Amino acid sequence: MAIGTRGLAAAALISVALMLLLILPTTAAAAAVPSIDARRTRHLPLPRGLLRGPESVAFDAKGHGPYSGVSDGRVLKWNGDAVGWTTYTYSPGYSSEACAASALRPETATESQCGRPLGLRFHLKSGYLYVADAYKGLMRVAPGGGEATVLVTEVDGAPLRFTNGVDVDQVTGEVYFTDSSMTYQRSQHEMVTRTGDSTGRLMRYDPRTGNVVVLQSGITYPNGLTMSADRTHLIISSTGPCKLLRYWIKGSKTGTMELFADLPGYPDNVRSDKRGGYWVALHREKNELPFGVDSHLLALRISAQGQIIEEMRGPKSVRPTEIVERKGGRLFMGSVELPYVSVVTRKSTQIEIS
Repeated sequence: MAIGTRGLAAAALISVALMLLLILPTTAAAAAVPSIDARRTRHLPLPRGLLRGPESVAFDAKGHGPYSGVSDGRVLKWNGDAVGWTTYTYSPGYSSEACAASALRPETATESQCGRPLGLRFHLKSGYLYVADAYKGLMRVAPGGGEATVLVTEVDGAPLRFTNGVDVDQVTGEVYFTDSSMTYQRSQHEMVTRTGDSTGRLMRYDPRTGNVVVLQSGITYPNGLTMSADRTHLIISSTGPCKLLRYWIKGSKTGTMELFADLPGYPDNVRSDKRGGYWVALHREKNELPFGVDSHLLALRISAQGQIIEEMRGPKSVRPTEIVERKGGRLFMGSVELPYVSVVTRKSTQIEIS
């Protein structure tokens, strides 16, 4: 009987130890990287109402912005504290009355009609803004804004069901974009992860000819993407598998895809850090618990070799979708859930992460 009691006590101690390992940040066998504390940020609040979800963040050739797509289908432009946000563009058929959310009509009920702009990217030389709209497809906006022009709604006879990420080759003007699933729409995005759906596509649009080609099909949840500094490859977020992929567009490996980096969380958009590497936003960590320390990874900076070289941490209530770095150590953070764009100022400290 005494032996049994000791055994139960030992088992209880082991259980407590395991719980502490799960709750507390792990520091054993870890590598030190600079960490940005994003607990206190400046907010660029969206106009009053039920608007939310400034998912992507873009700046034009003059450095004006940010521009960001929101839940009622518009893309807004930030004009400074005195003016705030104004409408820059909207999809064909947009109506402020029909697209405004209410307590009885959430934005998920109007998305398919009003559109949901996700990835944004300017072609700096021409001034065109390219928009990956989850429902409308690939769109383009002339300099100065106004109604967007829909460029692509289907490729090879298959409709775009979940247009998501976009980037532009600033030299050729070619546009690369993703369709996250040929099965599920954005309103069913959780099913893409839950089912392991691997019907995503990577495509290229040529503005000179209007031609669109599928570069790679059968991808598991392709999300955001960005072009490498040397323009030889694309880096693509694969959300469900928690990976970054590399697709070669030049050189001996042209047309092939490979693993670039394994990640500790679910990636959304990925953007250049202007130093040869990349910022990737993490919606949440792989094994994140709702309790314990109120801190989780918001984003990672990845080197050109696929190594983690910097991190950003903040409250679990913040789930970013994109990080864009600007001058002065400012990092603009988009989120599909929050009613504002966050601005984080880099003040790094050395910490241990697993």
